Amino acid sequence: MPRWKKAMRWVGRGLILSLAATLIGAALGSRWERSEHNAFLDAQYAPPGEIINVGAQDIHVVAQGTGSPGVLLISGLGNDSRIWSEVQSRLADSTRVVSYDRPGLGWSSAREGTLTIDAAVEDVRGILSSPGLFEGAPVLVGHSLGGLIAWHVARKYPTLVSGLVLVDSTPPDGLPAVIDVMSGIGLRLASWSGAIGLDRRNYYRANPQLTRDQQLRRGHLNASASLAREVLRELQGTRLSPARIFEESVLALPVTHLVAPVVAPPGLGRAAVAFDAAKRRMAEASTRGRVVDVETGHYIHVEDPDAVISEVLDMLQVVRPEVTDEGQPGG
Repeated sequence: MPRWKKAMRWVGRGLILSLAATLIGAALGSRWERSEHNAFLDAQYAPPGEIINVGAQDIHVVAQGTGSPGVLLISGLGNDSRIWSEVQSRLADSTRVVSYDRPGLGWSSAREGTLTIDAAVEDVRGILSSPGLFEGAPVLVGHSLGGLIAWHVARKYPTLVSGLVLVDSTPPDGLPAVIDVMSGIGLRLASWSGAIGLDRRNYYRANPQLTRDQQLRRGHLNASASLAREVLRELQGTRLSPARIFEESVLALPVTHLVAPVVAPPGLGRAAVAFDAAKRRMAEASTRGRVVDVETGHYIHVEDPDAVISEVLDMLQVVRPEVTDEGQPGG
C-alpha cells in the first residue's frame, strides 16, 4: 500500500478517535452539569428577595427603601437583579426602589414558550400592579434590553409610569443586522458550552475559594446551562417586537437616555452610526426627552453608577410634582 494511503488511513482513524473523545467528553460534561443543577435545586436556597406571582410566573423581586414615586430597575440581556446592587442600595436612601429577575434568570421561574418583548412588558405591568410594592406610578430605569422593555411599557401603559431613564437602551429598531447575526452565533456557542458544563467548570476553577454552597448558588446564577439557554432565548425574543401601533405615538412622559459610545468591529462603522442614531431617537420621541452622553462602556450603571444615580434623582425631582394623590402621572 502506498505511503500516502497509509498516512491518510491513520489521519482518518485519528479524526474518528478525536470525534469520539469529544462526544464522550460532551456527554459526561452534560451529565455533570445536570447533576450540579439538580444539587442546586435540592438545596432549596432562599432567594435574597421575595417571590411574587405575576400571571403564571414566580418572579423574584428585591425591594428597598420607602417613598414615592418609586423606581423600578429593569436589567439588560441575561442579567438578573444583582447587576443593580450598588445603584439600588444608594437610591434606596431617597425612595422606594425595586429590582427583579426576568423569567429564567436569577431566582425567577422559567417561562414556557418564546420569551417575547410582549411577555416581558406584561411581567412589568404585573409587578407595577402588585400590592405593596409601589405607591403610585414609578420611574422605570432600564438598561439595554431592559430599556427596550421599559420603553414599550411606557407606550402601552403610560398611566403606570411617571418617567423613563434609559441606560444605553436597545432601540425599537433592534440591533444592526450584522451585529445581530454575530451576537446570535456567539450566544449559540455559549449555550453549547454551558450545556456541557464548560462554563461552570471554568467558573469553579477561577474561584477556588468558594465553598460548596457558594459554588452551587453562584454557579447557577453566573455560569449554568440554564443561564446560557435563557440568554439565547432572550436574544431570540427581542426580534419579536410588540405591535407597531405603540411606535407611532409620541411620549408625553419625561425621558432621559444615557448613551455610551458604540464600539463596532472594523468595517461596521456605518452600522454603528445608525445604531447610535436609533438610540438617540428614543429620547427625541418624547416631548420632554434628553440625551446624556456618557464616556463608558455599555454597562454604564456598573462602570459609572454615579451618572445613573444622578439622572434618576433628577428625574424623581421632575416627576414628583406631577404625581397626583391617586398615584397616577398628572397632566
